Amino acid sequence: MGEVAMTCTKCEICPEGAFQSPQEDIDLETELKDHPVLRPIPIPEDWPQHGLVEFFYRCAQCGQEWHYAQSDFPFKGWWAKHEPDSSDD
Repeated sequence: MGEVAMTCTKCEICPEGAFQSPQEDIDLETELKDHPVLRPIPIPEDWPQHGLVEFFYRCAQCGQEWHYAQSDFPFKGWWAKHEPDSSDD
């Protein structure tokens, strides 16, 4: 029996974590413009604001949410999966 992949090839466009260079940040920003499946969504309510330029996206294929924080020296910025708070079951 085959295993079911737990990843979505449509939205995993960049390694998760801090950017290793300013160019990685620029490349991701460019790729996100008019991306075919990653759709911008509002910043979640109660999201702590630290003066960063941040964006959230949802994959139209699998529903995974992503968090993009642009670099602002010395902060490197990052791209990571965002897991919405599901404590209100």
